[in-house]
Amino acid sequence: MPKNNRDFFKEKNNWSEIKDRLLACYLPQYFQKVLMTGKPIFYVDCFSGKGKFDDGNLGSPIIALQIRDACLTQTSNKDGKIETHFIELNHAEELASNISIFNNSNGQPFITSGKYEETIEGLLEKRNNYNVFLYVDPYGIKALDFSLFNKFQNSGFASFEILVNFNSFGFIRDACRVMSVDYNKDEALNNLEDLIEYEPTQITSNKQSENILNSIANGDYWKKIITEFKNGAINGYQAEKAFSAEYKQQLKKGFAYVLDMPIRLKEGQRPKYRMIHACNHKDGCFLMAKNMQSRKEELFIDIQQGGQISLFDFDPSVSSTAENEIINEDEVLALVKEHLLIFDEDVKLTNFIASFLNKHGLLCDFKMIYNALGKLEEIRFIEITRKPALTENGRKRTFWEEKKNQTLTLRRVRL
Repeated sequence: MPKNNRDFFKEKNNWSEIKDRLLACYLPQYFQKVLMTGKPIFYVDCFSGKGKFDDGNLGSPIIALQIRDACLTQTSNKDGKIETHFIELNHAEELASNISIFNNSNGQPFITSGKYEETIEGLLEKRNNYNVFLYVDPYGIKALDFSLFNKFQNSGFASFEILVNFNSFGFIRDACRVMSVDYNKDEALNNLEDLIEYEPTQITSNKQSENILNSIANGDYWKKIITEFKNGAINGYQAEKAFSAEYKQQLKKGFAYVLDMPIRLKEGQRPKYRMIHACNHKDGCFLMAKNMQSRKEELFIDIQQGGQISLFDFDPSVSSTAENEIINEDEVLALVKEHLLIFDEDVKLTNFIASFLNKHGLLCDFKMIYNALGKLEEIRFIEITRKPALTENGRKRTFWEEKKNQTLTLRRVRL
């Protein structure tokens, strides 16, 4: 049974902390970069909550507003503008009180008391030529009507990005109910006690419920996955992974880059949620991938390992993927080499990394990709050109990160 969310804000838990760290580490980079376009930013927290937990920990609204103020103070674009809007169904009055101190020279934060799916179109309809960022962290899944994402793609925004907290396991469980499939004996789908919904999905075996799931998934491809689960061809974990992979493919019909990060508390345990980021610019994908990689390491060390890591368990030649699977250097080398073949012309490193991760996901840490590129340079499969090529002391540069005045170009060698 879904919980009542009135107790949700009593104490901030570990997985909420990871979600907010992901947002807090990405937003400064996003705001600073987009402010330089000269076009205004419209930031919407679509399920805002109270803004602050009862234990004193900050929620996403205050985190975003603190970043807004810091970025507007630091930016060289003194005409930069960041409009902030917060949608909240149950706690709008408390949210207003908690964020009132941010009504300052940087602008008034606006609050809409209502449902995201009923109000978001009205908020966005006059934001042509804005850079729009939606943080969509709902209670449950019912509000995630995919048609809204499709509609926003054709709304004349300068840019459009979303960061979505998606309970994909909750979707699979509800899909089992619709198709009258028993999931109670499956570890991944049983006892989803943390699924909290502001309006319970109330999935039953009927056509209306089937249509709700189709609208969330943007299709009925989930039925085949549930049938495979029912027949024992896959388990609950595999069903969730297959569904999430197809859901990302649906997003890629409208977005150039889509990344996701499962959030789990113990190694091998089912994820609680899956954070999905979608955008249309390589820099957004690259920066979010770096942040997801860092949060994955925090999740493993700080939470799964209780803040401890054994050097005896560390091997730099292997990495665990976002799905807790192991991949070694040889496998990464083969995939990097294969991906280079799709580029007929020179490609900048950031473009290549974004394209590679968009296809393969958070396969490994960035260092393993860089090591693979270095090996391919050694065997003359590629040439690497860095600008500037030399340090002030005349030494050859070896950087693996592109910045404002620093580029790295990959070129396949044709023998």
